[in-house]
Amino acid sequence: MKKLIILILGLHMSSSYALMVKAQKLYNEGKKKGDINANAYIAQELYKSKYYFSSVVFAKEHLIEGKTFSPEFETLLEELVLKTGTMSFYGLDAKILKKYPSPSLQFILGLRQFNYKRYSESIEALKTIPNDHRFGPEARFMHGSALNLTDDFAGAKEQYNKCIDLSSEYEDQSENTKLKRYFAIIRESCIIHKARLLYKQRQYDESLKAYEAIPKTSYRWPYILMEKAWAAYHTGNYNRTLGLLVTYRSPLMTSYFFPEAEVLSSLSYFRLCLWQDSLKLIEQYYNVYRPHSDALKGILLKHKKSHTFFLKLLLSPIKEKENLNPFVRNLMTQIRKRIKFSLDLVNYRKAQNELKYVRKLKSTEFSDKLNEAVTGALAWRTKHLNHYIKKQMFSFINDMHRFSYEMFNIKLEIMSLQRDLVYNNESLISNRSRGSHKNITRSSDEHFFTFNGEFWGDELGEYSFGLKSNCKRIDKRQVANTK
Repeated sequence: MKKLIILILGLHMSSSYALMVKAQKLYNEGKKKGDINANAYIAQELYKSKYYFSSVVFAKEHLIEGKTFSPEFETLLEELVLKTGTMSFYGLDAKILKKYPSPSLQFILGLRQFNYKRYSESIEALKTIPNDHRFGPEARFMHGSALNLTDDFAGAKEQYNKCIDLSSEYEDQSENTKLKRYFAIIRESCIIHKARLLYKQRQYDESLKAYEAIPKTSYRWPYILMEKAWAAYHTGNYNRTLGLLVTYRSPLMTSYFFPEAEVLSSLSYFRLCLWQDSLKLIEQYYNVYRPHSDALKGILLKHKKSHTFFLKLLLSPIKEKENLNPFVRNLMTQIRKRIKFSLDLVNYRKAQNELKYVRKLKSTEFSDKLNEAVTGALAWRTKHLNHYIKKQMFSFINDMHRFSYEMFNIKLEIMSLQRDLVYNNESLISNRSRGSHKNITRSSDEHFFTFNGEFWGDELGEYSFGLKSNCKRIDKRQVANTK
């Protein structure tokens, strides 16, 4: 068996090398003859030899020359976008992307204009992509997001619904596991954005129903707990809010921690007039989060100008991250699990691996050109990924300080209310019972679990507290008179 595997591997490498030799021959002949399609042919051969990032080099050159465009070349572009990511073609001028009758290029143009906040131009590009194109579901998603950001809520909802239907259909039809996962991710993204749109329109109950379509097995599920908690909060269901947020204390969720969860929990206790619970969380926030965030800030500021430090840190061993700062490991885990970043990181590793093979080629004008181009593309990706990680970490620090200010305001409000009670010779009912089923609001399809300190996997995200509001005020003088 071992000999067979070695033989098969040898044949594969031999085949790839033969195709690479053919690509180099095409390069030399095309240069001599001035063949207008030479770069397109070279890109095809490099793709067949699985040198995808090298293929991108010549595919872009063919587009820049702008002489011919065939259906075969469009198919190649579609595959290259899937194999290397949209980032590979971002550097092309918008005029070039607009020039060709290419859904793949229109998709890249739409994404690029969206990222530049040119939403009307993004919409114009994305709406040209047919629903039956492989990028159709994702185009509907981005189209909906662009409409959402321009306050066309009806149009956005329509596009999100189309995205959900299309991606579900493609997911069911796909036999390839990776493609099934790709369309599942798009479907979940559209569901989440539809839920956010409903939240934005203050349709909180409808928003919560939309979120329920995201399975607990999804990478996105831990993040939407926070969003669901805010929706529950705005319906006045503070017990449900607290139940959703306590899920983050499960041992299964140690990689996910959100300072915002502490603020929302404190705020929910405040709304129930359980002021001591709220103050306890505020004190804990200052004692635990602030010192760690200050230490983390020092590390970030020290390396903020580096174009490689944060990416190297993310790729470093777990122990190294833990020794640096208690928050670093969990922050890096969260960042790695974000879908867009994880896809970009996979493509980054592919580019690294391809560069190793390119550098082993015999030095010629052709191989030197590949080496230079792939090295440059890899350097750009390194800088891009490093910037993304740095931005996320600084955002975390900024959130820590912003939420610290909000915690301070909650504390001030509690102190003010306590002072009012003293001045008015009043007190709260102070019923310190820790909860009852009677205080829980639930729908007909929700059932009771008994929580005794354990976090069972199938119960995660299903909790609700049963606390009674303590907001009723009592006049102390009337109490004294009854005695």
